[in-house]
Amino acid sequence: MKTTIFSIILTLVTLFAAVGNHPTAAAESDTAERPNIILIFTDDQGYQDLGCFGSTTIKTPNLDRMAAEGTRLTSFYAQPVCGVSRAALMTGSYPIRIAEPRNVKQLHTVPHPQEITMAEVLGNAGYATALIGKWHLTAKKGGAPGGFDPATMPNSQGFDYFYGTPLFNGFTVYVDDTKFRSPIFRNEEVVVEGVESWDSITGDYTREALKWIEQNRDRPFFLYLAHNLPHVPVGASEQFKGKSEYGPYGDTIEEIDWSSGEIFKKLKELGIDEQTIVIFTSDNGPWVETTHAMQPGGRPFIPRDHSGSALPLRGWKMAAWDGGCRVPCIVRWPGQVPAGRSSDEILSTMDLLPTFAKLARAELPDWSIDGRDATDFLRGQTETSPRDEYLYYTGCLLTGVRSGQWKLVLPRSANPSGTGWWGRMIEAVPATSLYNLTDDPGETTDVSAENPEIVAALMKRIERARAELGDIDQTGSGARSFDPEPRRLQVPIRRPASPTPNPAPKNARIGYDEFKPLGDLRFTFEDGTLAAWEIVEGKLGRPVSSLPSLPRWATAPYNREGKHHLTTVEMADGFGDSQTAVVRSPRFTLSGDRASFLVSGGHVPNQLYVALVDAATGKPLLTAGGAGSPQMRRVVWDVEKFKDRPVYLEVVDRYDGPWGHLTFDDFSAEGKLVVE
Repeated sequence: MKTTIFSIILTLVTLFAAVGNHPTAAAESDTAERPNIILIFTDDQGYQDLGCFGSTTIKTPNLDRMAAEGTRLTSFYAQPVCGVSRAALMTGSYPIRIAEPRNVKQLHTVPHPQEITMAEVLGNAGYATALIGKWHLTAKKGGAPGGFDPATMPNSQGFDYFYGTPLFNGFTVYVDDTKFRSPIFRNEEVVVEGVESWDSITGDYTREALKWIEQNRDRPFFLYLAHNLPHVPVGASEQFKGKSEYGPYGDTIEEIDWSSGEIFKKLKELGIDEQTIVIFTSDNGPWVETTHAMQPGGRPFIPRDHSGSALPLRGWKMAAWDGGCRVPCIVRWPGQVPAGRSSDEILSTMDLLPTFAKLARAELPDWSIDGRDATDFLRGQTETSPRDEYLYYTGCLLTGVRSGQWKLVLPRSANPSGTGWWGRMIEAVPATSLYNLTDDPGETTDVSAENPEIVAALMKRIERARAELGDIDQTGSGARSFDPEPRRLQVPIRRPASPTPNPAPKNARIGYDEFKPLGDLRFTFEDGTLAAWEIVEGKLGRPVSSLPSLPRWATAPYNREGKHHLTTVEMADGFGDSQTAVVRSPRFTLSGDRASFLVSGGHVPNQLYVALVDAATGKPLLTAGGAGSPQMRRVVWDVEKFKDRPVYLEVVDRYDGPWGHLTFDDFSAEGKLVVE
């Protein structure tokens, strides 16, 4: 566990206070001022799967009562997949920002042991901490208990007590469909080698939770009750099995509702109900996959009564639509959080860390996080959430942004490269689109053509996110790293698929983004020549083009700055991806913090990319590429650490496969050319 100066000081203050005060009185005072915190976190529960969120077939009287006695948040966001979601929750950061061992961005995030978790923040402030349930933030290690690296397990990440599973409970409809069996740990010891049935798990976790609450009643505590269910394979005890109208999935939710009721009953029995804030939410949307990858006529997979519903939202777990990451959320704290209140303000799981820290008077990490303190908002002292945007990341792929009622969705291919196994659930989006989520929560009607100014404003948020957090093909300036290795994806970006013309409707064309130049150093090719640029490798037929589009993409013209751009696709007698070349800019130095340009075509690491290169060593400092599309995307680089260093740009095309070309335009930065 990481130790901070703050925690040492706090411990000394607490010890001195204990000498001069009656310990019981001191504990009672401490608890009254700083609430107990209970976070109930379900797995794969859909947005609609509570009575208070619209279900008519799943009975949840205890959670409905919780909503009546507290606040219901209807625009609450997690992340679209289990491990990534838990990483965001524990660190208060988008997973793309979080450091991971050896800088490998895993499909299920594994926070680096030096990351600081919610449990560490609260534990350092004197809270007792426990995780009962699913962890799913660990790395494997041969020879270690259960085969998991102890440095990435809960007891090393701030939890005094752990009882539960290191990963998920399974990935098939029934336990016997696979040889996989999950172990159960008690702290660092494996107490169950492999679970054969999940029917008793909710009851087991509930009993563990009630016992732990009673043991820690006289001090502030943080209980993270992370149910394995309703993730498949589902299970329910005899008391609930076969009782729900919805079927096996409904049985599971109804038992979790019972469990939540038992928690509230225990708080009242111990007289600490009014000193305890309880949050109920889910890690992501429901795992709806009736056939593999939801292909029509495909291999049957999860029966409909074994997974939930995200209605009225579009999509489900792993999807980039709201149904994948927008989840039910209820907050209850008698006398502190308004009862019977419902809010559609945007909030996220990342906001819980700074909120809990404020309530606990705890010290946050001394680095940037993405969470916002929502204390005043939750207490009803303001009706405005501290969060003014939510960024939609599919792993490391940025797919959109929401601000207020508006959601911008970026163009993407189906099953995007670099997203691994969850990419199978990602649908293609041919052009930038805009949705009014207040009027259209199902994301059915693109209104981008009618609202160009909103599209432009949201694109600026996208540009800032790419610069600070990054994207699947670039590392953000604010991404954390504790190891020397360069960042890489667990599943590398694959070779681009063959381009198939599927032009966007005319009213969805993307024009030039009217980007304000970042400085006087500019490369725009508007004289129709390479000017001071040179081809240093290979050969190009027509390196500077005035043509408005690729031949088969007339309805998706280049969204360049003027009438010319640099290209590697035009031959002397036509078009083709077979020619290869490297085109280099003149040398220059940078004096500003950012540089920007437009790029389209493909992107293949080490073969097809645009690079900022150190002129002294020839080493690429930053790289980016196209998105397998004819339309240019805006790249904004953070170049502050490269100021006053001689550098140059290279457009590198050593790839002759599909989308094996680049187009480049509208570079701007503060700087000056190096006089040779």
